[in-house]
Amino acid sequence: MPVLECSRCNELYYSAHGSTEQSCDACDGRAWRMFEDEVSFARVSALPRTFQPGDHGVLLYTDDVEAVAFCSRYLQEGVERGERLVIAVPAELRRAVIATLGAAAMESAIVLEAERLYGPGFDPEATAREYDQLIKQLDGPTRILSGPDGECAAGIDPEVFRHYERVAHELVLDLGATALCVYDGHRLPMAFSPVAIDKHPLISRNGGHLCRNSDFRYETA
Repeated sequence: MPVLECSRCNELYYSAHGSTEQSCDACDGRAWRMFEDEVSFARVSALPRTFQPGDHGVLLYTDDVEAVAFCSRYLQEGVERGERLVIAVPAELRRAVIATLGAAAMESAIVLEAERLYGPGFDPEATAREYDQLIKQLDGPTRILSGPDGECAAGIDPEVFRHYERVAHELVLDLGATALCVYDGHRLPMAFSPVAIDKHPLISRNGGHLCRNSDFRYETA
């Protein structure tokens, strides 16, 4: 029997017919991950995930090499699926990922400066609007890689960024985009790690398998 997982709140359901037409009872979400021929929620919860439209995941890392490898694979997968890339991560990671991907993969990518988006005077609503307008202008499937650097994050109240991630989660679902946020465990303030863990339905730690995040807590924006 197929198992469905809500992309909005992570709730699991058995589905006798494998239908994704209905909305989630818990949050009214309509984006689903489907797992065919599974027999238990426990088994499904332990399976690796693959990115799909509507997903909002996080890479929580301390190893720069693993971060570059994971982000590059994530973006290359988007290129192979015909998705436009939007990259807005700290400068060092940005340069390394772009160099790894190469010119062909980056030909149609949009590269933004994380230092501007998350810098002094950070406004979560304004930043979300900028992403919203950009992705709507691209008018097609989009894959986002984003996250602040340590210097920017030091000037942001973690609760403000928590609110931003709630808004971003709804935006990703509304736009049908695929998003991966990056949180550098060495360079970001310690208070940002709980935000990463609480606010993303999918998680990879140090570039390991993308997994269902059992610590995710869905809240409306």
